[in-house]
Amino acid sequence: MSEDESYGFCSESATAFQRVYIQAHGYIALIICLLGSAANSVNIAVLSRKEMTSCTNSILTGLAVADLLVMIDYIPLALHLYTKIGSELNQNSYGWAVFIYFHSIFSQTFHTISIWLTIMLAVWRYIAIKFPQKNQTLCNKRNTTLAIILAYAVCPVLCLPIYFAMNIKERLPSDTSNGTNVTLNYTSAANVSDPKQFIIEMTNNNDLLTAIFWIYSVFIKLIPCVVLSILSVLLIMKMKSSDRRRQKLLKKSAITTTEGEKARLNDDGKKGGGRTDRTTRMLVALLGLFLATELPQALFGLLTAIAPHLFLICYYAFGEVMDLMALVGSAVNFVLYCSMSRQFRTTFTRLARKVLPLPQRQREREPLTTVTVS
Repeated sequence: MSEDESYGFCSESATAFQRVYIQAHGYIALIICLLGSAANSVNIAVLSRKEMTSCTNSILTGLAVADLLVMIDYIPLALHLYTKIGSELNQNSYGWAVFIYFHSIFSQTFHTISIWLTIMLAVWRYIAIKFPQKNQTLCNKRNTTLAIILAYAVCPVLCLPIYFAMNIKERLPSDTSNGTNVTLNYTSAANVSDPKQFIIEMTNNNDLLTAIFWIYSVFIKLIPCVVLSILSVLLIMKMKSSDRRRQKLLKKSAITTTEGEKARLNDDGKKGGGRTDRTTRMLVALLGLFLATELPQALFGLLTAIAPHLFLICYYAFGEVMDLMALVGSAVNFVLYCSMSRQFRTTFTRLARKVLPLPQRQREREPLTTVTVS
């Protein structure tokens, strides 16, 4: 496809969709961010409880912190740019330009942290079920803490080229009619009578832009998607293998054991293997959600790296949709935890009873249904 053909496609089809969708994007993003911020706050509160202490939950806590920061950062952006709440404010002030500059780096950095913590979670889980004898050595508390700290330290360095790709410049009269040179379409034609207005502009260094596109598409997006796809397949295969082995043991025990011993073996399998399977299934669901939200962005980034002109031509048409997909992926983890982890539900319920006021009837019955073990 030639540049003229791709420009025609993006300008006619995708841009028409963007003009319609952008009217609702701010309000949809705000709802997702507010609900997701509350959900990730609950995740942090529940997963950091003493009874929930584990290496897996430590990674999930670090993941929830990164997702929470991404959503908190996006709230003022959605309010100021995409809703009528901020339409009367000067979107071309120097302060607003500084915030957009900060947002571009901050959101990408913590989203990258979230991506690599998800990979770490999959690796830790695969080691736990594939090499259980080495799990306590390789995936102990010390190594888990070091890996989380490493993710929070290295990812900002990995995203550092974004810092050099943009600059804040004073808006000239010629910029009001041509927005193709602006990195993020976060400027407005309003307030053109103000003495000074500012915009965010991409660097003119094509080599730097190409390098950034490859870093973004390959190292930040595509490689994690490939690694997680492989790990997801391996986890599913291992889970099915464990199910088949458990069924064989149960069939064998049915021949050689009494009814009482059979019941005991069945209960032991449900308590041990069932809990392991639930954890693995929850992780596979988490990885599937990640791939559904990140793989389209990875493919779009790869196309942009191969043909950099597509960024200026097509990015604005799909930017809000990709933002929304990332926000959804960061917001729904709470639903997965609640639906697939009994321990999470139990701890959440206990914590909610301590924090939220209970109805009078439930408070009266509470001493009768609570057993204290000393």
